[in-house]
Amino acid sequence: MYSWEQRKLGDLTPLRGGFAFKSTEFKATGVPVIRISNILSDGSIGGDFAYYLEQNNDENYVLPNNALVIAMSGATTGKAAVLKNTGNIKFYQNQRVGYFQNNLKCDYSFISTLVKSSIFLKQLESVLVAGAQPNISSKEIDSFILKIPISTDEQRKISKLFNMIDSTITLHQQEPFLCGNSVNGRGKLC
Repeated sequence: MYSWEQRKLGDLTPLRGGFAFKSTEFKATGVPVIRISNILSDGSIGGDFAYYLEQNNDENYVLPNNALVIAMSGATTGKAAVLKNTGNIKFYQNQRVGYFQNNLKCDYSFISTLVKSSIFLKQLESVLVAGAQPNISSKEIDSFILKIPISTDEQRKISKLFNMIDSTITLHQQEPFLCGNSVNGRGKLC
């Protein structure tokens, strides 16, 4: 059994805010900009992208492959997703989209597991600013205290287990749903 310790989330993976792109300058082509609306409920990035002309010195808002991002305002505050960018396309990070930076202090896939956990979500709910539009700051998320295994090997194993569970759930949700009984005793498709 491995030892566990309490750590601030910002010490493990500091949250970086995005860039305030001017929506009046969005284009039909260019570099896709990940906005809150692109963080989908299934944990992926997609939907209709806005595009921006490629900028010089854009390293402070370019997102790498497998970047874990989180919605930081609006009705979907706290919704997280992972950018699967196997085509190595450049993506920009819009304001109010947070990016959990990989500083190699823990297994990065474990961070995704943490952000989906009830412990994270309870802390998120406790600091949400209510009103017309809920929001949260990078500083608040960075201050969340989480208990993690010290061993990155243990972190990797936990992450792998939860990913397998998520995959199994997704697979079963895609199977045809059986309901009721037919004359021969087998379920019928609904």
